[in-house]
Amino acid sequence: MTATGERPPQQPNDEQAPEQSEPAATALCCPRDGATLHAEKYEANNDIDVCASCHGVWLDAGELEAIQQTAERDYAHELEEQTGTEPPTSAALARSAEHGPIDCPKCGGTMESREYGYSSQIIIDACVDGCGVWLDEGELRALEIFFERHRRDAKLPVTWRIWATVLGVLRRKR
Repeated sequence: MTATGERPPQQPNDEQAPEQSEPAATALCCPRDGATLHAEKYEANNDIDVCASCHGVWLDAGELEAIQQTAERDYAHELEEQTGTEPPTSAALARSAEHGPIDCPKCGGTMESREYGYSSQIIIDACVDGCGVWLDEGELRALEIFFERHRRDAKLPVTWRIWATVLGVLRRKR
């Protein structure tokens, strides 16, 4: 104590505990099997979280949209193979949603299973609080093919797209 009754300022010494830094980010766990997700770089330099055991992918909010805006992979061959194929039936879509509800790897809330974009015929799991989306194995690739088809079709004149739709309906009725 000083003559005025105040404590003297503390001098740092080597024996004091080091300052505690921010806690490390908690590793995300796979909502399907509980395995730890690991970060990988993907299109548009996005960090996506991948499960090594089930090969599912966690995309934080905004990452799917960023991937949609880029076209780093060429899916023209896959689009040509799909020409004339029938879309999946409602029973096939229902089977793809059979996994049951899963919990969000970020907030722990129950995720909603729904079709992406109302016309992709790809069922994704989305966090209702907006943390991101979970894509099971193959769904990211399927979405990229869907995005590529959408970009390609958007370049066609409207009359051609209408005519292609009419022809597709007529072929199915045979």
